[in-house]
Amino acid sequence: MLCGLDVMQKEKTILIYNPNAGRGGARREREVSQFCSYLEERGLTVEAWKTRAPLDATELAQRAAAEGAKQVVVSGGDGTINEALQGLIGTDVDLGIWARGTANVLARELKLPFGVREAAERVARGLTGTIYIGCATVEETGERRYFFLMAGIGLDASVVQHTRPRLKRRIGKGAFWFSGLSHLASWKPVEFEIEVEGQTFPATFAAVGKSSRYGGDLAITPRARLEQPEFEICLINSHSRLRYLHLLSYAMREGGIQSSRPDIRYIRATRARATGQALVQVDGEILGTLPMTFEIAPSPINVIK
Repeated sequence: MLCGLDVMQKEKTILIYNPNAGRGGARREREVSQFCSYLEERGLTVEAWKTRAPLDATELAQRAAAEGAKQVVVSGGDGTINEALQGLIGTDVDLGIWARGTANVLARELKLPFGVREAAERVARGLTGTIYIGCATVEETGERRYFFLMAGIGLDASVVQHTRPRLKRRIGKGAFWFSGLSHLASWKPVEFEIEVEGQTFPATFAAVGKSSRYGGDLAITPRARLEQPEFEICLINSHSRLRYLHLLSYAMREGGIQSSRPDIRYIRATRARATGQALVQVDGEILGTLPMTFEIAPSPINVIK
């Protein structure tokens, strides 16, 4: 799909969109056309590229950067935005976000508008802020995965693994709540170790946070900030499912989980290494099992805010 006539212009805006985000179908295509029209009215040259399969957003973002795009706007859920990040890290392309999808945690964290015209106006204005990115490295394979929001080791990764995609499409982020509460009843904590600044700690859950809200609703790493070059890491070492249910009630409050108990620890750091057999999710997608290293990526990214 092409929006705009002067496609040979060097500085152009590329819109990468998931056609199935939101309600999908013809309504989605009409919204995309409206979005492009609003940008063109503001003097931007725009091309819209549709994703057709998993990881397409990564390849399209790489192509956009190689072709000299000034801005890449991604429209979809957190998964699509994370895919595009993999293709933009290390480039000087500005990232715009037009949120559509299940949870839109990143858009909510950045307080971005969701409406078509409002999102287009924000992109056209072009003001940016610097965001520091996390990087998870699977030690067995060397695979790297960059993330905006968080990496989760243990319970939440197990919940993501057991959340049915069909349910997720039907009820959005409520699917994670449904799956999480039902999964907690049978979940068996797997203990692992995490090393931070020369100290090693046992844990059954760890959140390596870059954002203050976990999944959009939970204050598990409430002091983490996208614009700061460090993680807030929350460690929990408990084998009691009731204990986790109790902590969940605190995570739903504004102040979040308190670290006054010996089984909870908060650490601020730029690097951590976790070993063991626990499962890991990154920005809501399963990455694999430990051991892994988590670091602040050397190249931040400019996001249109």
